[in-house]
Amino acid sequence: MDFNTDEHFYGINKSLYYKNEEQKNEIKKMDPEYLTRTGTDFVLLPNSPEFINHNEPFEPMYIPKQTILEESLRREIERICFADTLLNKVVFDCTDPSPFTKDIDPAIYGLEVLPFYLPQSKEDSTLVFESRFESGNLRRAIQICDYEYNLILKPDYYTTMNTQWFYFSLSNTRKDVEYRFNIINMMKPDSLYNSGMKPLMYSEQGAKQKKIGWFRDGHEICYYQNNMKRKNGGFYYTLTFAVKFQHDFDCVYIAHCYPYTFTHLCRYLKQLESDPAKKNRVKRKQLCQTIAGNMCDFLIIGDFNNGKEKKGIIITSRVHPGETMASYVMEYMIDFLTGNTHEARILRENFIFKIVPMLNIDGVVNGNYRCNLAGVDLNRQWIDPNKKQHPTIYHTKQLVKKTKEERDLVLFCDIHGHSRKKNIFMYGCSGKDPNRKELVFPMLNRNNCSVFSFKDCCFLLQKDREGSARIALWRELSIINCYTLEMSFCGADFGKYEYFHFNLDIYKEIAQSFCLSIIDCYEPEQIKVKQVMEEIEQNSLKNQQKDDKNNSGDEGSDYSNDDPKEQAMPQQQIQLQNNDQQLGSQTKKLKKIPLLPPKKKKGQ
Repeated sequence: MDFNTDEHFYGINKSLYYKNEEQKNEIKKMDPEYLTRTGTDFVLLPNSPEFINHNEPFEPMYIPKQTILEESLRREIERICFADTLLNKVVFDCTDPSPFTKDIDPAIYGLEVLPFYLPQSKEDSTLVFESRFESGNLRRAIQICDYEYNLILKPDYYTTMNTQWFYFSLSNTRKDVEYRFNIINMMKPDSLYNSGMKPLMYSEQGAKQKKIGWFRDGHEICYYQNNMKRKNGGFYYTLTFAVKFQHDFDCVYIAHCYPYTFTHLCRYLKQLESDPAKKNRVKRKQLCQTIAGNMCDFLIIGDFNNGKEKKGIIITSRVHPGETMASYVMEYMIDFLTGNTHEARILRENFIFKIVPMLNIDGVVNGNYRCNLAGVDLNRQWIDPNKKQHPTIYHTKQLVKKTKEERDLVLFCDIHGHSRKKNIFMYGCSGKDPNRKELVFPMLNRNNCSVFSFKDCCFLLQKDREGSARIALWRELSIINCYTLEMSFCGADFGKYEYFHFNLDIYKEIAQSFCLSIIDCYEPEQIKVKQVMEEIEQNSLKNQQKDDKNNSGDEGSDYSNDDPKEQAMPQQQIQLQNNDQQLGSQTKKLKKIPLLPPKKKKGQ
């Protein structure tokens, strides 16, 4: 097999490692300020992966075996007891030089950069890992057996934490062989992977031959505490899963959620501006530059007639880089608001929308999960953002203030993903309106969206979240309808999509339902608002009659998702619930079980 002529050598995506003339010409045409830069010593590959536009089908969640935790712990103990028999071969590192290819000139193969590892022959079945593309996250891959690998994720830059987002490729696969992957430096004490969630995967050969895009795969999935101690106390956690690939010599991408890069956003905004039907409905403006020098833009959407009389709405997203579903929902919102439907025209005629699609661009480019390049969570900086360290938050807050001075700012929403809960829900703020009007908009979303769960909404003012956009802007600017929209990384636990993974179709429904709820909330007759206000009043009376201390802190406990069309829960769903409870209790017990014997003191 000739590396110079084959586009995929042992499945390696050759196009990642060099730019052809067409790609170079495309870069020259782009405005320099929109070229992605990292701001770190981490160097990206010449290209990032391209994926076909194919909507993933509705895929059921994985049903964990009741013994999966015990089996995972047994394998963990075996790896510890028989450590001398493991290969422990580092086959990928995203920053360290490769001992396998460091003396090879990439130009020999017509490339600008080489993979960390190159197979020695067709009999060499070692996987070839890669994550040095935009938004990629895999620090190191260690081969411990022929078909088993320990994986280490990069923490967010200038932190030692927030290892949750992963996105990498592997090549040189073998068909129908069971591979096992152990991501061994996870941080959170629990995960939706114990509740039926599967990783996302994308096969280059599957896309080419069968037009299959991203899909869910994996079995024997378990998330548990391992034996590695953290410097600041506690232990790391492992996400383990097995998979059988469908093709020999394939290139497969594995991700925590659908990737959405800054380059993807720039291309989308450029298409939006050049669309003759939409360009007069939207204006693209520069907000500021990030720490790394990337340009952060915002959009203004409306019909631009009698602007001062219109109410203002501000929507932001992607303050946390790893919550990629926020960008998809934002894109679908923009599509809806700039579209040709009757509802879209009503919204443009009555509102001015100001939208910041990506607040943490540097984090997105570098594959961070939560923080920016200053190593801070930008959604805790809204009280007093620093112009140099938190430029996008500083300038977005100025945009919010200016908008409130110009017009009636009726709604602010920041879009997020949620890593531990299922469903779609909102967080708001209570205390300034005796009529509890902050409940109205979430309840309208519940009525319009099949996966929106009002019982999961929360309107408490948590002290550790006072620096979030939701609480800081509510307090300082008295915006009653000040929310975060939260979407599960996994799926729903009620309704027609119960125990199915969320996909792009669901994200589109969420976006459209959000926009329709704005119409319901502010239409002149207020028919639907009056209905939910009556429901709020009735439930308030019920709460007053109840003297149940267990419900005193749950402000949404009496607002349900009751649907008369719901069917009885199938046995499969009951089994999932039982497994959720069992895994949760077993994980708690695990914290008390050391996997390594205590070290003997000197002299003993």
